[in-house]
Amino acid sequence: MVGIGRTTYGKYGACVEITDGVRSLLVTTDIGPRIIYFGMKGGENIMFEDKGDDINKGGKFFDDNLPGKGIWHIYGGHRLWKSPEYMDTYYPDNAPVDVKMTSHGAIFTAEPEVTTKLQKSVAIEMSDDGVVTIRHRITNTGTQNSGKIALWALTVMDKGAVGEFKLSQADTGFLPNRNLVFWQYSDMTDDRFATDGKKVTLTWKDRPPFKVGALIDDGKITIRTKGVVFTKSFGYEAGADYPDMQCNAELYTNELMFEVESLSPHLTLEPGESAEHVEVWTLEKE
Repeated sequence: MVGIGRTTYGKYGACVEITDGVRSLLVTTDIGPRIIYFGMKGGENIMFEDKGDDINKGGKFFDDNLPGKGIWHIYGGHRLWKSPEYMDTYYPDNAPVDVKMTSHGAIFTAEPEVTTKLQKSVAIEMSDDGVVTIRHRITNTGTQNSGKIALWALTVMDKGAVGEFKLSQADTGFLPNRNLVFWQYSDMTDDRFATDGKKVTLTWKDRPPFKVGALIDDGKITIRTKGVVFTKSFGYEAGADYPDMQCNAELYTNELMFEVESLSPHLTLEPGESAEHVEVWTLEKE
């Protein structure tokens, strides 16, 4: 049976805990929201916690456009973002979050963004057998359309993780059936990255950034870390226009953390419209 309650956690303050008694998930409410803890109940956190505030972003854009909002902090854990990645993606989510409890979880809603007029929320539910469903939602609260955006769900995990996703093996005749996308800082000879043509594997090591993406048709990423296997599954729309040279799955690593990312297709939200991007998580002992 799923239990839901209020608690506090470390430097992050007030949180909501959602647990099936075997797994536990903590969501921040003083900031964010972030899923700041996920793990076996009483066990290690598989999420990254930026305890030293090592990853943040401030400067002229924030001073000119967001007075009083502070700077952006990664905080850690899982968050919802907007793609493409520009400065307005880094909205400082430092304010308290509205929380509405549900029978198997809660809905966490941030304040509308001053710069984009977009409002983010995540509805999180856990089944009695520990499967987590996360409905990421962006609503256009402004008076103009949003322009072309995508919903971007980033699970920021602690160092030590190994991530893997399968590449498409569809029979497409004369046409290509898979892609691999690299960022300008990614050294394609880096031994953290490996592929055999059927899957991609990225391994955390204490090194500078590396990122790889692809369009995967099974919509599933598997991570092994700290004695557990974490999976997140998400939708795939054949023929849809995806961000980042057609990616719906991305893995990123640096010396501090390991990110597991999924993206929706591109869309444009008219005033008052909303869109959702759903992930399903599992966590089991290895």
